Amino acid sequence: MIDRSYASDVGPLAVRERHDVLAGHAVIGAHRPLTCRWPGAVDPAGVVVFCHGLGSSGGEYAALSTHWARHGYLVIHPTFADSMGAVARAEPLLGLDPDSDLTGWTAMPAVRARMHEILHTPSVWLGRVAVIRAVMDAIDAIALATCGTPVASLRCAIAGHSFGAYAAQLLAGAEIELPDGQTGRFRDTRFNAAVLLSAQGRDQQGLHGNAWASMDGPVLTVTGTLDRGAKAGDWRWKAEPFNFAPAGGKYLMVLDDADHFMGGFADRAGQRQVPAQREALRQVSLAFLDAQLRNSEAALQWLGSVAGTVAGCPVLFKRK
Repeated sequence: MIDRSYASDVGPLAVRERHDVLAGHAVIGAHRPLTCRWPGAVDPAGVVVFCHGLGSSGGEYAALSTHWARHGYLVIHPTFADSMGAVARAEPLLGLDPDSDLTGWTAMPAVRARMHEILHTPSVWLGRVAVIRAVMDAIDAIALATCGTPVASLRCAIAGHSFGAYAAQLLAGAEIELPDGQTGRFRDTRFNAAVLLSAQGRDQQGLHGNAWASMDGPVLTVTGTLDRGAKAGDWRWKAEPFNFAPAGGKYLMVLDDADHFMGGFADRAGQRQVPAQREALRQVSLAFLDAQLRNSEAALQWLGSVAGTVAGCPVLFKRK
């Protein structure tokens, strides 16, 4: 098979970053200020809001975030109430020091059980949506504090990993069944595209077979053959947002032999490191952003050519 590699026509550029943006905001800064990265020498060409996974924080995922910023994007990382530091502060009976390194929480049975409860708590889902909407409402203030130029007219993408991909699905138009019997609709039309990294399929967190019928915008879904969900669903389950969404700008990449962290892209100690997987994710995600946020015809054509291997990594790649 022919190996495909993608190179953007923007960058690589110098990157600037801040970790204290909107620290005083009642909603956004309640748990931790925004981490933002952007190209230092040119105005951003688009905006990406990235949602972290359960127990993580806006301070992680730096390598992927920097890659996108290096090629022209303002990348905004909120931290949610389910970050491990925020949970440790809110629930002292867990016996955790909120200022210590808590990245190993998955090996603590009691903490892992509590975090699993949090994952399946609807108020936590809605809290994430509220923070993301607050970020978009404050986009002018964020731009002033970072790149210093207006970004309200730029196209935006919502992205996320794991629990973050769940939030991204909701903002992209996926509809859920809430415990009170109501249908949860959270689509935010300020987002023009979505990137779902290790997302969720049916029968979890209110998702069902028709959940994605209204997710009609461009979406990139990425998983790996060793990826597993909270209820042990495999990569086929992780691919359901692609399979059940309507055609039009939809892409699915399944990385061969990749686990939940897809080569270690989330920058957390102890993750399995596979450079080819990380590079495939970087290239495909950047091409998707270039195609959808910058209207790059070259990126769109490249996405249409992918088959079999990306950057030396075997992949299953579908489009519709």
